[in-house]
Amino acid sequence: MACRICTTNDHESLREKIAGDLWESRRNGHLEDVPWERAPDYWQQLMRQLADAAIESARS
Repeated sequence: MACRICTTNDHESLREKIAGDLWESRRNGHLEDVPWERAPDYWQQLMRQLADAAIESARS
């Protein structure tokens, strides 16, 4: 079975999934810890950029 990165036609959905997973993997339970849906815009944009880079790296 091929991976989702290689087969998706929905880049936006894939980017959002990876960005959210990256964010969630770095949460550590402190008082200011928030889920992906409530992360500040700055951090959401940064995680999306990292997701784009990961997707491009996997595809090349």
